[in-house]
Amino acid sequence: MNLFDRFFNTDSDDDVRPGGRDDRRGLLVSLAAHGLLILLMVAGFSTAPDNPGPVQVELWAQGTVADAAAPQEQPEEPQAEPQPESEPAKPEPEPEPTPVPDDSARQAAEQAEAARQAQLAEAQARAAEAAQAQAEAEIALAKERKAREETERRLAEQTAREKAEKEAAEQAAREKARQEQAEKEKAAQERAEKAAAEKAAAEKAAAEKAAAEKAAAEKAAREKAEKEKAEKAAAEKAAAEKAAREKAAKEAEAKRQALRAAMRGDALEAAGIASGNADRNQRGGGGNDGYAAKVRACVQPGVVYNVPPRSGSNNPTASFRTRLGSNGQVQGVDLTRSSGNPRFDDAVQKGILACSPFPKPPGGKYPSYIDVDYRMYD
Repeated sequence: MNLFDRFFNTDSDDDVRPGGRDDRRGLLVSLAAHGLLILLMVAGFSTAPDNPGPVQVELWAQGTVADAAAPQEQPEEPQAEPQPESEPAKPEPEPEPTPVPDDSARQAAEQAEAARQAQLAEAQARAAEAAQAQAEAEIALAKERKAREETERRLAEQTAREKAEKEAAEQAAREKARQEQAEKEKAAQERAEKAAAEKAAAEKAAAEKAAAEKAAAEKAAREKAEKEKAEKAAAEKAAAEKAAREKAAKEAEAKRQALRAAMRGDALEAAGIASGNADRNQRGGGGNDGYAAKVRACVQPGVVYNVPPRSGSNNPTASFRTRLGSNGQVQGVDLTRSSGNPRFDDAVQKGILACSPFPKPPGGKYPSYIDVDYRMYD
């Protein structure tokens, strides 16, 4: 690819970047202006009047023809930018050379024409070199501009990338801060909910405890009241039972005394003893024991007790009410008065139970019960 093809190829990669086509357009305009200037200079040289000064010719036997004086060099034109290839302008027809009167003049004219043509060729070469130098300068400038723009583009891309990275980092930091704040708020809410739940549980437990304590207190008070009521009722019942027992004991004692009196009367009548001695016989002071002696004789073998030696006038006595059947069989024995010695009382009770049936009374009919007094030392 020649110099002009490199710059007039519209498919170059330089058009990819923005502004590349406008730079090439300016370069082409500059090259076209310089080319037109060169063409005008060439046309000026070719159409200059062929009016050389007087020619002096020296003829030598041997030697060469002296060269005509070299034309004065034209001042160097400013370097022109390379122009697009175009058809070169047709040179204007050269005027017919003026016939010279002889060969010497003709030869001098030819030499002058040759010198002019050489000068024109040299000028054209210099113009072409200047145009090429200008084109190369423009190329270097374009490359420099392209490199600068590429650097700027890369710098802009780097700046944009750094900006995007910075924005992404800031966005990530904001998102992280938002998440941390959300987690803090969530943790705070959970702590608040936990505290509220614990408080509610504590209040519920306290309420349940208070209710339980109240119920326990009410139950204790109720039980205490019921206990006091039961104790009072039991005391009243015990008092009533005691009163009833005392009353029954009094009644039984009265009946026993009456029965004893009756039994003594029967025994005395059977033995022919006057009734006036009944009381003395009941106390054991008479000579006839009668029915009481029979009962004692029946009970005593069943009383298993080691009687201690008697000291003083104390004679422990155990009183029992013995319930009898119609056939005299013992149906039950109740202690009505203790002797003060439980072992003696128990031994006497077993002796009465062993005395079954009881001795038949003198009247022949068994009463429903008989009160028996058993003295330890009789």
